[in-house]
Amino acid sequence: MPELEFEFEVFCGRCGAGLCQNCTEGKTTRRGMPFISVDPCEKCLDEAKDEGYVQRKDEEDKEL
Repeated sequence: MPELEFEFEVFCGRCGAGLCQNCTEGKTTRRGMPFISVDPCEKCLDEAKDEGYVQRKDEEDKEL
């Protein structure tokens, strides 16, 4: 099978933060195909957590 090698950069689609440190490369266990795994941006994860907290608090306030 022909192989292609290249370099690229990865950025968060939401905030634009660089995600190169959040990437893992490897080969699949069954077929041995190359893959790239990108972990979410910490800033956006924190913002989503905060948004969820605020939404839950608003729901609890409405229930009272």
